[in-house]
Amino acid sequence: MKSCAQTALQLGFIVLLCGFLAVWQRTNNDWDFIVYTQQWPQASCVDINETRHEKCFLPSNVKTWTIHGIWPSREQNKGPFYCNDSWPFRESAILDLEPQLVSKWPNLIHGEGKTSFWKHEWVKHGTCAALLPDLDSEHKYFAKGLDLNKRFNYMKVLADKNITPSRDTLYKLTDIRNAIEGFTNSYTIIQCIVAKDESKQAIVQVEVCLNKDFTTRDCVNYDNKFMLLPSWDRIPYNPSFEACVDDRPTQYLPFTYSPPPDDL
Repeated sequence: MKSCAQTALQLGFIVLLCGFLAVWQRTNNDWDFIVYTQQWPQASCVDINETRHEKCFLPSNVKTWTIHGIWPSREQNKGPFYCNDSWPFRESAILDLEPQLVSKWPNLIHGEGKTSFWKHEWVKHGTCAALLPDLDSEHKYFAKGLDLNKRFNYMKVLADKNITPSRDTLYKLTDIRNAIEGFTNSYTIIQCIVAKDESKQAIVQVEVCLNKDFTTRDCVNYDNKFMLLPSWDRIPYNPSFEACVDDRPTQYLPFTYSPPPDDL
């Protein structure tokens, strides 16, 4: 039987180890590959409205999959994050891209400025991605996001396999996965939101992984890895997405546009 002193020493060691790893992750900005993430905005709106205190507003110019971010990642754990606090987001650097960004990389949370989501993605991920010459400026980071949105046109990829947004049709996740991964030629992470009774799920996010030359590669499933998420993460909205389940019927929700909440 362990003594109180032994238990205290073990707990102290764990605390010190976690502290060391947190400092290491905060200061080590190396990364191995890119996770390019897109969302299906209608499902994201459902998540915002049903599980958070915020309200979603889906602008009528949003008509396809939208960008969540370009995330530098490591083989063994997520991150790095917030690599350069001295490199703030500046809207003036991307003014020429804004007409595209507002529909391809929109902030769906009503009441927040259009730039708040871009600022978060740049400060958290873009400052780390900047180690790559193709992403070494704010303008390059957001321009690359738009380019990849055109390249990974999931709406067309799915439609080519007769998978289209519908309120009533339920799809097999395997058909959705086969369509997407047949296009990417790689293992992707597909996430869903789940009905309260767990009878069905709705596709909401797809992560495709890229080498530093932007060729596709298999994603890393972090579920079975030790994760040390940053305690300093200043995320404005924490979605409740989870891995889609193969044997659960899957929705691909159609767009529903409505006036901003203040106009209702």
